[in-house]
Amino acid sequence: MKWISKIILCFIFRIEVIGIKNFPKTGSVIVAANHTSNYDPIILSSIFNRKIHFLAKKELFQRCITNWFFQKLHAIPVDRQSGIVIRPVRRALKVIENGEVLGIFPEGKRCKNGESVKPKKGVAFLGLKTGAPVLPVAIIYLDTKKWIRKPVKVVIGPMMYLNELKSLDYTVLAEAVMNHSRELREIHA
Repeated sequence: MKWISKIILCFIFRIEVIGIKNFPKTGSVIVAANHTSNYDPIILSSIFNRKIHFLAKKELFQRCITNWFFQKLHAIPVDRQSGIVIRPVRRALKVIENGEVLGIFPEGKRCKNGESVKPKKGVAFLGLKTGAPVLPVAIIYLDTKKWIRKPVKVVIGPMMYLNELKSLDYTVLAEAVMNHSRELREIHA
């Protein structure tokens, strides 16, 4: 799947990656990126050399073909309507405990550029509970008038260890992660 998506992405986007050295080659990590496009998880999966397990809304798994596709992307379905998150949280914890990469979009939904929302607490909970580092990432889509080879910057910041931030408040910690992503976006936009 990864090589197919890389080929397709080459026709759609011109991707520039900044800070790839910040992405660890081994060990557990939580990739926390802003979410403005359906392409975000595919772009992230294609630029990193490790498998990423993304948390994704349950609705994406309702059709046969999309269910197959998102299973291939190692997505973990989350039922945002019911508020019951025990199963996806357990799967996410297992991913991190196994030394793998978990991808999460702290906004909890796609947001248009400039739209400001409060982050969900999941990134903070998972970061504190496991002690895994959080890697803030900014995905910046430039020049929206282009239809092909649209320029995209993916900026990878330095890892954050949430237990070093001297707070146990999930809201404060989630906002700290999202603010790092926003700063990366502002610096490189």
